[in-house]
Amino acid sequence: MPIELTAHTDAGARLVAIAEELCEGLAARAAEHDRDGSYPFEAIDALRAAGYFAAPVPNELGGLGVSSAHDLVVASSRLARGDASVAIGVNMHLVAVLNMERRRQVALAAGNERRAGGFASSLEQIARDGVVLAAAISERGQDLTRPGTRATRTESGWRIDGRKLFCTMSPAATDLYVAVSYADGEGVQRYAYAMVPTDAPGVVVHNDWDALGMRASGSNSVSLEGVELPEAGVRGGFRAGDWLPYIERNLVSGLFHASASLGIAEQADQVARRGLAGRINGDARPRTQVADNVVDLAAARGVLSRAAWLIDEHRAANPASDGSAEQLGALFAEAQAAKAFAGEAAARIVDRALALSGGAGYVNGSPLARAYRDVKAGSFMHPLGANRAYDYLAQVALGEQPPLH
Repeated sequence: MPIELTAHTDAGARLVAIAEELCEGLAARAAEHDRDGSYPFEAIDALRAAGYFAAPVPNELGGLGVSSAHDLVVASSRLARGDASVAIGVNMHLVAVLNMERRRQVALAAGNERRAGGFASSLEQIARDGVVLAAAISERGQDLTRPGTRATRTESGWRIDGRKLFCTMSPAATDLYVAVSYADGEGVQRYAYAMVPTDAPGVVVHNDWDALGMRASGSNSVSLEGVELPEAGVRGGFRAGDWLPYIERNLVSGLFHASASLGIAEQADQVARRGLAGRINGDARPRTQVADNVVDLAAARGVLSRAAWLIDEHRAANPASDGSAEQLGALFAEAQAAKAFAGEAAARIVDRALALSGGAGYVNGSPLARAYRDVKAGSFMHPLGANRAYDYLAQVALGEQPPLH
């Protein structure tokens, strides 16, 4: 059997064990939800009961204390073996929560106790109240560092207006994690995040997700029309168009997407190999396909693990800051290279697995047919979609200043 990825920390190992235990339940109804395009609310209930949504929250604040990006990514790949549609929504939630915990850690190390306390309060609420966040980031024709959704100051706080696409896990979310633009006191445009309750007046989650794959992900579009938030509803942020803080907040996003691709590929490979040895005799072609999958799985696991480990090492070495621009740029490139490679390798693995299965894998309801459709999603998931990622990586390699818009 191939050597699969394992956690580096005790807390991470416990989370991986939880993911493996939950995986069986996710898989049991994955075909049904895929066929019907229905949302797996029972899966969200099981994840919430296990404390999975509070995985990056420190123990003292009520969470599972998994601060390692590497270990979170490994656990997410296990969830994806059961149902990748569920895993990608959980991943987007975890990216937001892990970023909050990272901001809290930096504030503490820098001696900014007030700022650290604000993040601690949010993290504690996530753990205590079972908060489920749907990322409301994507927009049609968007500039990644300049959200079209606007936050406008009012006498009592803020008004939010805009429309978001691909809001994964939106049917089960308690809150939307919304990327907005706003003008600060000096008229400078800034990028920030707003926490918007899904039941707030003016929020409409459209039941419009009907896709080729990831059919149970609930990646609906969302409208925000005159949504009122208190003064604390939109905070800080960074100058719109500034790529450096954007990539710092999205260092691990691509790796979480890659973890879903890896989990799909691992499960497809396992299904294809089940009982295969007794059927292929001395046929060279299927043996070559099996071996090619072994190679691609080893490589995908390697690049994903290395990129996540590098991010963990960087953060440990820079407790009170984000590090230098050069370091962040290099890390983001490593993560994007890992995402691109793992996504393409996963598609190759699933394709071979389907070929190895013969006609059995081709029928609707087969886990391989679902994997064949689901694995295609990784290539366009931001940040960064495959086309933009390759352009970015080429510019980095050539010493150019890569734009993200």
